[in-house]
Amino acid sequence: MNGDEGRAEAEAEFSHSLGYEFEWGQIIEELLDHDHPEKSDDPPPMCARWHFVLVDLHNEFLDAGGDLGELSDLALYILEQIHQYALIEVAPDNRGDILPDYIEFDEGNNISAFEIAVFGVDNIEPARQWVDSFFFPGVLPRLISQLQAENREAAASHFMH
Repeated sequence: MNGDEGRAEAEAEFSHSLGYEFEWGQIIEELLDHDHPEKSDDPPPMCARWHFVLVDLHNEFLDAGGDLGELSDLALYILEQIHQYALIEVAPDNRGDILPDYIEFDEGNNISAFEIAVFGVDNIEPARQWVDSFFFPGVLPRLISQLQAENREAAASHFMH
């Protein structure tokens, strides 16, 4: 395959993707088909994925002897702990704001530590607002802090052996 063919193949694969850069890494947005369910009782389909690429943390994790799959597993475990802790702290009437039912966390792909999946095309914009107003300021800093602590522990034990 020559360079032009490889570039065309990559462009076709990621034609529905956008990237957003932050100081901690990137979000790769993947928009999927926006078909509505055929029956009203069918669950809404996944319409968007936001892949979180935690560049420095990933590099630190590799330096400490881990791999991306392990980082993804750890990120999902920490996200679930944060979610469970928040459910305990919040009044039952406000629990839907913590993690809306149209959002799910999932393992990352070949470059990301985790993803946020959005179900239902009508939920993409509310999900963006939730990420901006709740996830970025409240969850992501805690996740990054806990992953950094895990990296320090792993690096210390890796270099002691």
